[in-house]
Order: sequence, then structure tokens, then C-alpha cells
Amino acid sequence: MNSQPLQSYLLPGGGYGYTAAPVETLTSFENTLALGLLDESGSTGSFARQMELCQKEIIKSLRHSPRADNLIYRHCHFGTNFREHHGWVPLGQISEDQYDGCYQPGGQTALYDSCDRVIREMLDYAQKQAAQKYLCNGIIYIMTDGRDLGSTLRERDVKTALGTAIASEALESLITILIGVNDDASIQADLQKFAHNVGFTQYIPLKDASEKSLAKLANFISKSISAQSQALGTGGPSQSLTF
Repeated sequence: MNSQPLQSYLLPGGGYGYTAAPVETLTSFENTLALGLLDESGSTGSFARQMELCQKEIIKSLRHSPRADNLIYRHCHFGTNFREHHGWVPLGQISEDQYDGCYQPGGQTALYDSCDRVIREMLDYAQKQAAQKYLCNGIIYIMTDGRDLGSTLRERDVKTALGTAIASEALESLITILIGVNDDASIQADLQKFAHNVGFTQYIPLKDASEKSLAKLANFISKSISAQSQALGTGGPSQSLTF
């Protein structure tokens, strides 16, 4: 797999940035931007390896998508701080092996800050493509095992960022999926409320990160990304799939 050098972009007014394949190097003029944001706070340590294997299966499955050549994927983690494991890269340049050891568990759960950031950064990259007449849509999946702890932003900030991205003409459509992994009913209820209040497309509760649960999750995520890619050019998002 021949990987092209990524370019660093600073988010206007954000004080932070991301890396991505330069727009002029992209071979497709119709692209689906997919992003995984995974909680690596200290409490995820017991299932970190399972999540790495799940991520490898997602990438492996996406290779069979009818529009695999149109997929551009970015992978990020968050605890107390945000961490980009790799920037936006065309699927064909990604190796499953690069997710071995991608988890670095520790810290708190800065969920709001991290959600806000990835939404804004996806919009920024889509705007750069739209400026050169590329057509884009997007899908973000976020996994957490607990409530927000330690963010400087609030729920309403995430809602504003998402609303701005959805309203933007740079993204034809945007699907957002929040996945809660916890057997505590009160935590599940709070995460579901957060997803509803912010306006996420879908909330998925998982009681555990068992091999069976994560295999089902990997299949669901890969199919959701593939469906969103196939919806590009229709003027709207793909239909939400049932988990």
C-alpha cells in the first residue's frame, strides 16, 4: 500500500488541527469522509485489545464496499486529551496492522470536547474539498463507556457544531452514531439523552465489549459507512440501519 504524505491543517479559530491527504492528491471527486472516535479513558483498558481487533475488522470489511475507492477514513482516540491515531487517508492506503497497539488507555472521558472537535474538523476538510468542486458526505461513529468527565465545552456546544455541519453545503449529508458500552442502566440513559439532545442520528447501547458484541458492532459500522457512501449524490443520507 503506497501511502502519500499527509498535510497538516489548522482549524480556523480552534487552536488545533488535523492531518489529511491533500485534496489535489485525491483520485475520486466524490468522497465519503468516515471517522472513528474511540474512548480510551482508563476504564477501557480491560477491553482495549478487543476494540483494536474490532477496528481491524471494520477496515477489512470496508474493502468489500462497492465504493471502497471513494472512502477516506480518519481514526481518533480520546481520554483526558484528544489524540489522532491517523488523519484522513484513502481506504486503499490503510493497513489493518496499523491498529495493533492503537489504544493507550488512561485519563478521564472528555466526551464533549472530542465530539465537538471531530465534527468541526470533518466540516473543515469537506469545505476544502467543496472549494475544489469535490462532492462529500460524512459519517462519524463515537464509542464511549461512560459519561463526560473533564470537558471544557458543554452539550449545547456539541449541538451547535453538529447543526452547523449538517446545514453546511460542503457536506451533502452527515450521519452520526454514538455507541455506549456499559451495563449500568443510568449511564446508558444519560448517554442516550446526550445523543438525543445533540441530534445524533442514532444511539446504540452495548452492555459489554465481548467478542460477540464487537463482531456485531464491526459488521454494523462497516455496513453503515458503505451505505452512506452509496448514498452520495442522492441529496440525502443513507437509511439508518438496525443494529
